[in-house]
Amino acid sequence: MSSWHETILDAASPQAAWQGIFAKLLDLARTTPSPVELHNKTVEPDRLIAESAWELWQEYPATAERTSDALKAWWAGSSASGHAVLILDGLSLRELTPLLGGASARGIEPVAVRVTGSEVPSETNQFAQSLGVPSRSSLANDGAPGGFALGTNGVYTDVLSGAFDGHIASLPHVPNVFIWYDWPDILVHTHARAPDQVYNTAAAGLQSDGFWQFVDRLRTGRRLIITADHGYARSQLFSTNESDPDVVSALKDTFAASRCKPVLGPWARALLPPVVFTHNGHHVVMGQRKWTVQGGFPYVCHGGLSLLEVAVPFIEFAAK
Repeated sequence: MSSWHETILDAASPQAAWQGIFAKLLDLARTTPSPVELHNKTVEPDRLIAESAWELWQEYPATAERTSDALKAWWAGSSASGHAVLILDGLSLRELTPLLGGASARGIEPVAVRVTGSEVPSETNQFAQSLGVPSRSSLANDGAPGGFALGTNGVYTDVLSGAFDGHIASLPHVPNVFIWYDWPDILVHTHARAPDQVYNTAAAGLQSDGFWQFVDRLRTGRRLIITADHGYARSQLFSTNESDPDVVSALKDTFAASRCKPVLGPWARALLPPVVFTHNGHHVVMGQRKWTVQGGFPYVCHGGLSLLEVAVPFIEFAAK
């Protein structure tokens, strides 16, 4: 396999670069069971993109395969079975190994596994809007509005929380289902200063009987995609701690301790390499960058442009 330098700096086009980056991330995720080690293996490519090939982040929305587009293409494909989509909010590549391990332990083999990308910024609302709805809550209680991109041919939608097996009986017997779960993102907020606990709890949940009973119910008579709106970053481990007073001042003034903020005015700082990309009405921080702020930078976050914030699993299972 090519080196990160070859994949990122020698690619024939931005599209080819992102295809290569996602392919290498998939290989790493499938062969690196430690979440800390997986983060460490993204330091080199994150720095290469942020410091040498920053135009790749600027080209990302138009050239990388985004999850929303992959879902639309999959949903539109002909099939004798129904369709089911399970969005696990905040599922990152760290959780790919335990998820596939839980499937394998039950004799379930995926049809396909690949990596796709979040929207910019890597936030829930931007993903919802890319599917034609104003927010995640718009899909609750079978309430998808007419503009929902996966609403063709009729689809039941819901937004769920709590124990997976507690919702099995309430899933309707209809051909097409779209379920958005608030988990594991809710763990990020519950264990905001304990990243290991976020991963350990998520990994246990993905290997639990309750989760796989829920998955089996979803894929009964339906092809199933399990994917996510965005991943998350362990900013505690970020490789770049900004120290230049002008850079830190600019970041604190605009972002405080966040990775993205709605645009209130133009980003006028002529920094090289650039540290901010403006897209979708937001200023977004590029790369593994953190800075000193009162109260401390959050240990776990999303919204910015680092590889583990934007890259998510995209897994297909056959109908049961």
